[in-house]
Amino acid sequence: MSSSHDSRPYPLQPRPYPARQVGHTPYPGTKVLVLDADPQWARASARQISELGCGTLAPTLNDCLRHLDQEVWDVIVLGPSALPEEALTRVASESDAFILACDTTQVCPQRVHAYLSTNPDSTSLRHALGRAFESSSLAHENARLKQALHQRHGFGSIQTKDKATAAALEVARSVASTRANVLLSGESGTGKTLLARILHEHSDRAAAPFVTVNCGSLPDNLLESELFGHLKGAFSGAHQDRQGRIEAAHGGTLFLDEINSASLDLQVKLLRVLQERVLTPVGGNAEVAVDIRLVTATNQDLEAEIRAGRFREDLFYRIHVVSIELPPLRRRMGDLKALCDLFIERFAQDYGKSVQSVSDECLAVLAGHDWPGNIRQLENALERGVLMAPGIELLPEHLGNEILEAVGWQSGQPAPGSLSAGLAQLDHLPSLREALEDPEMAIITRALELCSGNRKHAAAMLDINRSTLFNKMRKYSLMDLRFQ
Repeated sequence: MSSSHDSRPYPLQPRPYPARQVGHTPYPGTKVLVLDADPQWARASARQISELGCGTLAPTLNDCLRHLDQEVWDVIVLGPSALPEEALTRVASESDAFILACDTTQVCPQRVHAYLSTNPDSTSLRHALGRAFESSSLAHENARLKQALHQRHGFGSIQTKDKATAAALEVARSVASTRANVLLSGESGTGKTLLARILHEHSDRAAAPFVTVNCGSLPDNLLESELFGHLKGAFSGAHQDRQGRIEAAHGGTLFLDEINSASLDLQVKLLRVLQERVLTPVGGNAEVAVDIRLVTATNQDLEAEIRAGRFREDLFYRIHVVSIELPPLRRRMGDLKALCDLFIERFAQDYGKSVQSVSDECLAVLAGHDWPGNIRQLENALERGVLMAPGIELLPEHLGNEILEAVGWQSGQPAPGSLSAGLAQLDHLPSLREALEDPEMAIITRALELCSGNRKHAAAMLDINRSTLFNKMRKYSLMDLRFQ
């Protein structure tokens, strides 16, 4: 019975790896390298493995180092006969492949994932390969997920792929739980208020109030009353005592936006609150103790304001314990698609619309704008777009004339800066193969430069497997390039 079963191409289906349809090869697209000093053993084992549908190679020992250097293998099978020390060292230290070894093989035990008998039968070989491929698949998936996590950074509800923004978020994360005063800088609309709230929510003051005051929205005399409070009769219209916003933030976080708008006199009073942790309401004499964590924001260069005599240097150093700068949207275009998806989902839900995504052409139009109002302006444009869009996709004509005129878009024309717009300027086109090869070679070369020649990291950056990268490097004669 067993011999009859063994005569079938696949007498046993690997359980539970890998999943496949009946009649299909169990290990499609996998590559196995068989190494042994005995060429007959290597060829016989390679033949058995090939029958399982694997791409299998059993090179001579003189040729094995070349294959280890230039090709990517899913599994390396090491036979019972001793290999050259250089080959064993290369396998143990440099290869990412899963290693199956016979009992007598002298290789670093930590790198061996499973051991085989000297003459494995087809069933044991099949199951050993199945375990190796399953583990290899899981390892590659984990590596892909880790790469995705590294590419996208977040703090609270802010997510980014931009390096400068990620660095800013990392600083914010590291100081969120402290009571250090934080100064947020950046253009209007870059998300300073949102980050201030996230700082509060990730601090030990999260259960206490988060109080926001925009210093640029009130005249100076009203701003002082708003911040410090007043007593009844302190000025015309003060008909009753009123608690100030600083006192209201006691135990929590006070966020002062556009701090550069505060007058010099008011800056002196704010400095006293920070130094002595007390305040005096307008029209009063009694001091009120306050415990606040201060987060401030500015869209101006405060050091330039100090030189111009419009901002106090001593207050600057009090609020500047930690400084975080948020880049403008035009410098973090890598986040544009994610921001669009976020806002479209929110507004579609708010307004009961069916919009699900932004079209490629619309995304190209959005990418062509310089966004002087930054994320806030993008949010407003997408809110308008969702309201105007009748279907499931946001199109350029739904954005409104302000955006379309700014980028010079007209219905029926390709978006400025898009590939279609560039092609429209050409009278002669190269062959499709030539047109695609040049940018592909440039992209691969740049990825290798960014990864200092590390092919594994470059493949992950390009979202391709290493064997594909190796093949393309050979195609474009990039194998011998050296990167710093």
